[in-house]
Amino acid sequence: MAGFLLASVPILTLGLGGVEAAHWSGLRQTLSLALMEAARAGATRQARPRAIAQAFEHGLRMAYPDPRAAGRALRERRAALGAPWRIRIARPSPDAFLDHADPDLRGPRDHPHQPLIRNDYQERQQARRLAQGWPGGRGPRSGLTIHEANTLVLELWWPHRPLVPGVAAIVRALAPLAGDPAQARLMAAGYLPFRRRVGVAMQSHPAAWPDLADGRVTHGTATVPPPDRETGPPEWTGGSDLAPPTADTGTPASGPTPGKGLENEREPPDPDAMEDLDGTAADPGGDMDAGPDPAACAPAP
Repeated sequence: MAGFLLASVPILTLGLGGVEAAHWSGLRQTLSLALMEAARAGATRQARPRAIAQAFEHGLRMAYPDPRAAGRALRERRAALGAPWRIRIARPSPDAFLDHADPDLRGPRDHPHQPLIRNDYQERQQARRLAQGWPGGRGPRSGLTIHEANTLVLELWWPHRPLVPGVAAIVRALAPLAGDPAQARLMAAGYLPFRRRVGVAMQSHPAAWPDLADGRVTHGTATVPPPDRETGPPEWTGGSDLAPPTADTGTPASGPTPGKGLENEREPPDPDAMEDLDGTAADPGGDMDAGPDPAACAPAP
């Protein structure tokens, strides 16, 4: 009997550890899918934080099919951490609006002075920035091109309560070793931090929104350039068929008007159109790095 008890302890420990690891794997996949659902909602609604939050919590039904269980899990995390989860809008950043906002763009706005980034005619905008002298078309403050500024990238922090008893105590003991303050805060409360990241191409004009008051969806902080750094667009140097930008609007003084004569112009696909940098949500059932089928490349008979 004593020998059985001694042998059962490591066996049960390994079994419980396997159950916990399997739950972690399934939860990571579920969170990636919920985050992708939130990103799709944000892409079609000008990256509005409230739309992102509502879509993400709706996507949690895959992890909590019972609405009461989902509400209870969110209430527990809100009581312990303040915000039950956190999503940071990594792109477009606040600096991207300083570089790429179009004040003359006609589009839906929450208030008359809300900055908007033009989502259409991105190749035309990229050519204009290259003609202005921006290296690679990247803004001087954000370092983003117009294509990157029109890509919604979300970063999720999800606090997971371990299933196996005793794991939460181990997580608390390891909290001082965490290098990230946000991660250390979650671990000190007994939660295991899961981080996911996903990006999709915007399908509407990105707008600058304030953070949610409860801290669920936030942005980065805009960079304030030093006084000796030039903050406006580079000085016009010529050498292109585009006219120099005017002082009032930053648009060419002459040349084709966006939307006229460009109806048939097609833009190349954005390489960041849909990406999951953790590799779980973009294509759950396929290999994104796989090449084309050799049969598809064979010459036609």
